[in-house]
Amino acid sequence: MNTNFITTWFDSSLIMGNTPEAYGYALLAFGVALALLYLIKNIGINRLKALAETTETDLDDMAVGLIEKFRWFEYQLGAFYVATRYLQRGPTFDKTLKIVILLVFTYRAITIVYDLLSYWLNKIASQRNLSEAARASVVNSTQVIMRAVIWVAAVLFVLDNMGVNISAVLAGLGIGGVAVALAAQAILGDLFNFFVILLDKPFNVGDFLVAGDTAGTVEHIGLKSIRIRSVSGEIIIVSNTKLLGMELKNYKHMQRRRVVFKTTVTYQTPAEKLKLVPGMLKEIVTGLEKTTFDRANLSNLGDFSIDFETVYYVESPDYNFYMNTHEQVLRAVIEKFGAAGIQFPYPTRTVFINK
Repeated sequence: MNTNFITTWFDSSLIMGNTPEAYGYALLAFGVALALLYLIKNIGINRLKALAETTETDLDDMAVGLIEKFRWFEYQLGAFYVATRYLQRGPTFDKTLKIVILLVFTYRAITIVYDLLSYWLNKIASQRNLSEAARASVVNSTQVIMRAVIWVAAVLFVLDNMGVNISAVLAGLGIGGVAVALAAQAILGDLFNFFVILLDKPFNVGDFLVAGDTAGTVEHIGLKSIRIRSVSGEIIIVSNTKLLGMELKNYKHMQRRRVVFKTTVTYQTPAEKLKLVPGMLKEIVTGLEKTTFDRANLSNLGDFSIDFETVYYVESPDYNFYMNTHEQVLRAVIEKFGAAGIQFPYPTRTVFINK
């Protein structure tokens, strides 16, 4: 009689709407689910690591790293969710649990998506032969935009799953976006042109540019502007849109320099000596190192001089070497013309007066 009473009491008594037996099943489910999750975490990841070490690609290493991002409380939260399936739950409890799970695993999804996009971005940057400084500048600037986009998408996802009407939110964002776009056209234009620079690669960090009155070495490529170290030493900051709107000369990949210069002689120079001038110019250029002669011709009959045009190439991109070479050419022209009795003209004018 006494035993039947205890058994009946145990079966019919409720603790927060559930029998002790239900709590026992829930506790057992929690332990089994947690054990399975930790088993998968410890054994499965170790095997995946060993497998990843045998392959040449780094994609599987990244996949293992993403799986390892899950923390102990996330495994316990998953096991707790399984355990609650064996219990009678109130709507408030279910709603609270849903929000907690939504927030925790949405955050984990954000970190995984961000790592995937960063991996893809670094892959693209490494394939474009950028310097370390250029790669860091491009990757860091792009990651700022990616992070903002991911977080906005995550917030909208959470709001939608919490029952918020995101259509109204998106409509508001759309109207606000148009207003912001109109107010920030210059910023958005610079942002767009940053991606043009990233993908089209008109220049990289370390390149020497000449654009209008600006000449110098690119030190930083940012989301909105580019910093250029001028030849005189100061930093010049130019917006992305303005710089790409100008004609750019990039000297970074120059292999040789084309040199064109004019030589003038007086009209009193005899015709026999005029015929010798192109050969003399060719001899001067070919006698120097790292030069390639192209042509030398009588090009013009000026107001007070006979003009010759010479074209040759300096087989080096170094500007100082080019200047030293051209100086040697001009010195040799002065010496050879002086030895041959060929004179350089002065700006003169002859006035004839009729009496």
